[in-house]
Amino acid sequence: MLWTGLLALALGACAGADSTGWDGPKMLATVNVADVGNAAPKLKLITTQHYKIFSTIDDRPDLLDRMAQLMEGAFVAYQQMAPQVVPTDYPMQCYLFANRVQWSQFTRAHTGQDAPVYLQITRGGYTIHDWYVAYFIGDIGTYSVAAHEGWHQFVARHFRGRLPPFLEEGLACMFENVEWVGDLPRWNLSRNPSRALSLRRALDARELFPLAKLVTLHAGQVVGLANIRVEAFYSQDWAFARYLWEGDKGKYRPALQRLLADTAAGTTYDPTGSHRYPYLGWNPAGVRPMLEHYLGEDLSVTEQGYNRFIQKIAYEELNEQFELPGS
Repeated sequence: MLWTGLLALALGACAGADSTGWDGPKMLATVNVADVGNAAPKLKLITTQHYKIFSTIDDRPDLLDRMAQLMEGAFVAYQQMAPQVVPTDYPMQCYLFANRVQWSQFTRAHTGQDAPVYLQITRGGYTIHDWYVAYFIGDIGTYSVAAHEGWHQFVARHFRGRLPPFLEEGLACMFENVEWVGDLPRWNLSRNPSRALSLRRALDARELFPLAKLVTLHAGQVVGLANIRVEAFYSQDWAFARYLWEGDKGKYRPALQRLLADTAAGTTYDPTGSHRYPYLGWNPAGVRPMLEHYLGEDLSVTEQGYNRFIQKIAYEELNEQFELPGS
């Protein structure tokens, strides 16, 4: 793979979505790579316009180059999701370790009393403040985690208020499925085969959370549950975010983007006040009235359409999600 280095073209505007709905940057991002320090393990610093990626992966320049292109491409996709956000002018930090042992050591050293919660993560990463931490789990999985955590990082850096955790997770899941055209990343926000399959499993096992319960949950509350419940949480979050983005012919998208804009500005409607500033203690009781305010209907009404939508994803769209012949 051609190393882009400092001679790469600057990141361009996102290309228009093609006939299959895939979208992404038209040009490679400018990337600089340097060795940092002499201590073991060897540390690489990959710098782009919006990111500083620290990595102990020192034998895969192709992977590190793609990580840089992925994050810059994702940054543009995040802005399209929340176009009112004004980007900051200093890079966000990402930490990508070569293996779980290094990731665990870093986690114990940097997350304090919360370390036991993060160490329950069996595959993936986490975001604290405006930096994320991940480790290599194969090329596809690593790109997926980075794009997911990158949304959390983007929100932490640029939003004055706090999104409902289940909704922030669902939106993050919409960026997980990454395809490549050469060395350029592409996203189709409607596609996520692994989440669609998890949704089907949860439906078949009757393990779905009622929407009124789902909206009050955050990842830390489910990480220790049985795997089917963890899958249900994330796949339902993803389906709900998709529903607001495109369900019922895009009926809710303006409301979703108003919610994102208000949260970014710190003016979110929330009678409990807990979502206006990230440093306030989160009150799950504020989520339902917030959603009802922005969507303009009782949550039970929203749930009816949402339930139809998840049935469609799990039973009608499943083959399409995997792009199987005849779907």
